[in-house]
Amino acid sequence: MKTLAQFFDHLPLLPMRWEIQRNDELSGIGSGVVFQAELATPLWSAAIALQPVRLPEANEISALVNGLAGAQEPFLFRDPYICGPKLDPQGAGLGGVAVTVSAANGRSLSLEGMPAGYRLSIGDKIQIIASGGTHAFVEVSENVVATAGGTTGSFQVFPRLPVSVSAGASCSFARPACPCIILPGSFQSGTPSGNIVTGIAFRIVQKRGVQ
Repeated sequence: MKTLAQFFDHLPLLPMRWEIQRNDELSGIGSGVVFQAELATPLWSAAIALQPVRLPEANEISALVNGLAGAQEPFLFRDPYICGPKLDPQGAGLGGVAVTVSAANGRSLSLEGMPAGYRLSIGDKIQIIASGGTHAFVEVSENVVATAGGTTGSFQVFPRLPVSVSAGASCSFARPACPCIILPGSFQSGTPSGNIVTGIAFRIVQKRGVQ
């Protein structure tokens, strides 16, 4: 998997938004009752657009995308404009501590090793690296406050945690990244005007279970 330095850091990104790509099947009956079946785990996705660049830089970006071999090689991707939790935007309050999972079960998570009183807010993102190096990327679904001892009670996250996440998995709240691939056929190499290329864009989607 490509690190942030190998792919993400080379992209002059415009603001982006993480979205959820659901994989649901809906059916209904005459009374108006609707049934929903989740066919696969929801995945994070985003529409990516780049700032105008000079032609040589556009060629470099195209080469980086080509080097991913379609959807064969995943890469880490993060929101460039959000660097930390809502109440600690730069992640300074974490002070370099090592936060780990103390328990995980489905959509429930509890943590240890946090600074005393540290707060997480609904919508904050967490990058989790499980045993064996597999990555997970989840969103906090309820407000959380660490105790004086740096632990939290069980709180909900979204989407469901992979089974690889268990006690001892490491957590990152500062610049959390998600393993992704570029959706096949979504890359637009842009339109040149003189030496400037505009309109470079692509779509990304999460790839689960990668190291």
